[in-house]
Formats: sequence, structure tokens, C-alpha cells
Amino acid sequence: MKGSLSTLCLAVLLSSSVYASDEVKLSPKINYAESLLINSKVAKRMEGMESEEVQQALEEARGLLDQAKVAYLGGDKAEANTLSSSALKKFTEAAKLLPKSESAQKVLRSRYADLTVEISSYLEWYDTATYVSGDEQEAIDRVKVGMSEAKELFDNNRYEKANKILTGILDEVVDISNRSMTSSEIVNSLDFETPEEEQKYELARNNEYKRLIPIAEDQQAPKGGKLMLFKRFVKKAEGIRGQADVEIENNEIENSIKTLQASTDQYLKALRMIGIR
Repeated sequence: MKGSLSTLCLAVLLSSSVYASDEVKLSPKINYAESLLINSKVAKRMEGMESEEVQQALEEARGLLDQAKVAYLGGDKAEANTLSSSALKKFTEAAKLLPKSESAQKVLRSRYADLTVEISSYLEWYDTATYVSGDEQEAIDRVKVGMSEAKELFDNNRYEKANKILTGILDEVVDISNRSMTSSEIVNSLDFETPEEEQKYELARNNEYKRLIPIAEDQQAPKGGKLMLFKRFVKKAEGIRGQADVEIENNEIENSIKTLQASTDQYLKALRMIGIR
């Protein structure tokens, strides 16, 4: 009972003329929290929101701030510091519930569209694939469920959460596709007498696939997400080829053979992505 009376007395003190005068000074942290929670533009936006969740979060933050003031004026500065930190944290959480500006929402909607197209392009590849393993089909089914969940969130204007789900889905489907589109191990019946001969063969093979890329792109004319994925594989192939060229120049024959094969593998993935088997 005594503690309740003390708290009540301190609460009364907060609204008294003594508190309002210059004789009582609050900590800079409490003053900052008060300016943010009471007078900031964000706080005013929250006050105008019809969302009960936002209103409750704002109310809780301001309640913590009032408790911080009481603690500070009662001489418990450590508790006041903890409470003001909690008030600021709660306010930050409440601010996250505010809708984004129209320009920010436009960016999020655009990102959602790009992710959807890119993922759909991978799924389209599977639709035309001659063989899909059981594990791959299970993964594809999970992807489709996830896309449905993301669409539901998007339709309810929860763009950030929808994009987070799609980003995770894209990572998964890229990983699956990279495994499934990896070219089968090449078993050469050719019996190379020297590593130099094998290097020469792999270099010619890589150059041939590289030559096919612009021809295939012109003939197949991929669009949207499929074009983006095609170019991603080509860019990776070119980057790996650049590494191979350095190894060739440095006479690192064994390394260059493996690197050339890795580059060719990326060219193959690019070609398969646009329907060339």
C-alpha cells in the first residue's frame, strides 16, 4: 500500500507546477524520448491511425515514458534509463506498423513483380523439362504453396512480408535448378596424350558454347524473368572464363581445364533455360 501511495504521489508530482518549472530537470534521454513520442511527425501519424495495433503500441510506449519520469523524479535513475529505453524500443516497433509512403510502396510492389516473374521462369523450365526427380517435384510444390502465401500477403498490402517470402523462395529454386541443370559428367572416350591437349579441347568446347549464346538468344528471344536468368548464367560463365584465361596465361594447365569446364557448364545452363537442350 505504501508503494502505491508513493507512486501516486510521484504521478501527481509529474503534473504539478513544480515539475513544469525549471527547478526539475529530466535526463536528456527522457527529454529525447518525450519529444519523439509526443511531438514528432511520426507520433502524430500514429495518433491519426485507425489501427488498434498502432494505437495500443503508442499508448504502451507513452506509458513506459511516464514510468521513466516517475522513476527519475523518485531518484531511481537506473530504472528511469531502462524504462526510457523500453519506451523508445516500443515506439520504434509501433513505427514499423505504419504504412509506407506511396513511393516506398511502389518500389515494394515493383520488387514483388520482379521476383514473381523470375521465380515463374524457373517453374516454366520445369514444366518443359523431360524429367523431374521426386525431390525436385516436392520442392516445386513447396515453392508454389509459398507463392500463394506471398500473393495473399501482397493482396492485403503486406508487401514487405510478401517480398521476404519470395526472396527465400527464389534462393531455394535457384539452388534446386542449379543442381538439376548441371550438365551430366562428361566421360570422354578421347585419350589425351598430354594435359595440354585436354586443355586445348576444353578451350575449343567453351568457345563453341560461347559462340552459340548470341545465336540462341536471337532465335529464342527470351523475355522478362527468363531473359534475366539467361543473362545471369551467361555473366557467370564469362566471369569464370576470365579466370580460366588467367590460369592459361600462367600455364596452370590442370586448374584451367577444370575452370573451363565450370564456365562451359554455366553456358549450358543458360541455353537450357531458354529451351535449348
